[in-house]
Amino acid sequence: MIYTIDRANLISEQLKKFTPGYTHHIVGHYSNIYFWIGEVKEALNAIDNHKKRFDKMYDAQKDWIEEHGTIVHDFCPICGGKCEFSDGRAILPKFKYKTELLEARKNLVDSVYYFLIRCFKIELLTYDELKEKLDLIGTSIEPKDLNK
Repeated sequence: MIYTIDRANLISEQLKKFTPGYTHHIVGHYSNIYFWIGEVKEALNAIDNHKKRFDKMYDAQKDWIEEHGTIVHDFCPICGGKCEFSDGRAILPKFKYKTELLEARKNLVDSVYYFLIRCFKIELLTYDELKEKLDLIGTSIEPKDLNK
């Protein structure tokens, strides 16, 4: 998998581990909430800008190949050398992780959302504080989730 998705998934999994914990554990993790919100925001930014970075990388590789006449021969499993059937064309990367990026984004937002909802339910933060923190990550409160 790609770094952007791996990082988002790692943060999501960590927040998911916090959410069902004992109250005294949650209090400890909540004391670092701005660290975790920062991690989430950075990961969301990386996801949201992934296509731009990919396009930049693609263009740089394409330009290099064209400017330098790069030739890449396939490996021949029989003789161990250059494959005689290879055309020598360098292969450019393909953007193929759109669905996975969207899924990682959703999981990341959901994991911090449910952690904050749990913190609200155990009265570590007020409704206004919950709203403020959710605004930082660009999501809103679902009223049904506030039932204690």
